[in-house]
This record gives sequence, structure tokens and C-alpha cells, in this order.
Amino acid sequence: MQKPLLIIGNKNYSSWSLRAWLLLKAFNVDFDEQLIELFDPSARPILEAHSPTGKVPVLVYGEGNEKVTVWDTLAIAIHIDEYFTDINIWTGINKPDTNAQTDHQNRINSAYCQSIIAEMHSGLSGIRNEMPMNIRATAKIQPSSACLSDIARIEAIFADCLKGRSTNSYLFGHFTAADVFFAPVVLRLQTYADTSNITLQPLTKQYCQTMLNNPHIKAWIQAALQETRIIEEDEAGEVVSLSGILSAK
Repeated sequence: MQKPLLIIGNKNYSSWSLRAWLLLKAFNVDFDEQLIELFDPSARPILEAHSPTGKVPVLVYGEGNEKVTVWDTLAIAIHIDEYFTDINIWTGINKPDTNAQTDHQNRINSAYCQSIIAEMHSGLSGIRNEMPMNIRATAKIQPSSACLSDIARIEAIFADCLKGRSTNSYLFGHFTAADVFFAPVVLRLQTYADTSNITLQPLTKQYCQTMLNNPHIKAWIQAALQETRIIEEDEAGEVVSLSGILSAK
């Protein structure tokens, strides 16, 4: 099978691009990536050639009548699970382990994983709108009740998943697609929570640090910190400090 191409946007800002990229990295998919500049005219021909929605991320492979195009991060996750990895992305367990796949607790975890991913995918607009991903910034906002309600819901999900698990655990023990989909939340909280006087539960802080220690997350952050473009549409609040290449300017 031809190596897939993942088309993504600016790493500092594009939360949905991070999800697709992290998914492929975490589940051992060999792929090429092409980064486009969000809201820039240079991106238009690439998106017109590959993305039916004109948005990123989009995954493509094959040519001519055999070209496969997958857009929307949830669709990419489902497709990768079906065709590109020997690891069940909903449980983090190897698919050949039939005993594990039929274990009732793993079925419960799989259902929970899929449900919270769908909840993130279709909702939690308060935190998304008020805390856009901006990795290089530390910024202060005045969170609305909707934003704080979303954070409370996210913390409840984290607490429910992590109860009884060891320190430094992922949401379901093994790394799963749930960790992928909540990764941008971790980066949003890092940017805005402390400076905006948003108090997080100890378990939330523990999980955020676990995610920030993930080598793929570290690699994405380092790449984001090398970007110089500022996209005003994705800037929010009062910037208190900057990290990365822009901090020296």
C-alpha cells in the first residue's frame, strides 16, 4: 500500500491537524506530511486538489481511480484503525490479541473512548472558541461560564478515566485515540489556565504533564515553536509571554 500523505495546517494553531498527526505517529503509521499555511492563498490549490471541504487535516493515498481521500479527523481515526495499524486505537491493545479484544472491560473502555471522542468532536465549543490553540503563547483570558463548564466537564472525564490508575497513566492505561483527541485541550490549558486564574484539579495537572512528556507531543511543540507566522484569527486574550523563535524578536 502506498505511503499516505497527511496535509496539515500550522502546528502552532491547528488543533485538528495535531489530532490527525498524533494519531498516525502514536499508532506507528508511516506517512509523509505536507504543511500548508492556514488562511494563506498559497494553500488554496493544495486544498482544492485534495480536500472536499477546503479544510485540514486530510489524508490521501493512491492515484487516479484508486485514490483514497479521508477528511475530518474522526473519519481519519476510523480509517487508520481499519487499514493501517495492528493496534486497536480505542483500547491501545494489539489486535492479534484475541483474548484482550473479547475481554468485557476492554469493550467497556472502547465504548467510553469512542463516546468521549464523539463528545469532543461535536461539542465543548466554549473552550474551543475562547481558548484557541496557541502553543507558543502564555495568555490571559476572561473565561465565560460556558468555557468554565466545558473545563469542568473535561476534568470530570479525566477523573473518571484515571481513577485507580497509576501515576503518569494515559486515560485508559494504554495510549488510545482518546488521548489523541484531548491532546489540544492539554495545550490549551497550558496556554491559558494559570494566567487566567483557572484552578485545575491535581489529577488534571498530572494527566497534562503525562501528555506533555509524550515524545510525539514534544516533537510537535518543538516544531510549533519554530513557526513565525501570526494568525490573528487564532490569537486570543492578552499575551503575557512567548516561547520559541518569536520570543527573541
